[in-house]
Amino acid sequence: MYSMHLRLLTLTLCAALCTACGGNSTADSKTGPAAAAKPVKPLSSEAEEAALEIASVEDAEKVTADMVRGVSPGKPTAPVDLKFNITAKPALGVPVEIDLAVFATGATDSMTLSAQGGEGLDVDAATSLASFPKSAAGVLYRHKIRVTPRAEGAFYVNALVTAVVPGAGPQSRSFAIPLLVGGPGALAKPVEAPSVPNSGGEGASGAPAPQTTH
Repeated sequence: MYSMHLRLLTLTLCAALCTACGGNSTADSKTGPAAAAKPVKPLSSEAEEAALEIASVEDAEKVTADMVRGVSPGKPTAPVDLKFNITAKPALGVPVEIDLAVFATGATDSMTLSAQGGEGLDVDAATSLASFPKSAAGVLYRHKIRVTPRAEGAFYVNALVTAVVPGAGPQSRSFAIPLLVGGPGALAKPVEAPSVPNSGGEGASGAPAPQTTH
């Protein structure tokens, strides 16, 4: 039953990655005489600002196209997104770095990141916290966290990003980062993701397929 569930989660995650990486493939398709013949309606200042924000978020998506999107359970509230790469194959007792990319999908006055491990994972306290200044949509920040596996199995790091949104105050969004420690047999020892409250006060636990490097 767990294996079937894991395969479904893997397909879901892959589909999300394909959407993130391929969403702009047809953005320049409407070119040539027919497109040029259509009159262009000037954008209002508000619409122009929104268009610029969308373009900058798309740029952030392109820059991080080779990264995996953290899975965020429930309906997103905070205007933030997170992607990650695991730099080496996780091994028992060996510290491994996880590269994070954090970017706002809307304007924020500030953002903070807090990472914690569940059972079987230790997150280096020196890397578990980060703060980012006032940002426009699409501004990208990089951070590395260091994790040491203490057991074999499927584990999760939970990253909580809290953004101070102009006119709305603090809003949070949690992301699950999966790790597979050990060989295929480690999948028989799944561990649930840690539960972290979102801004709405509800508990959230990530359940994506564990990632390992090849």
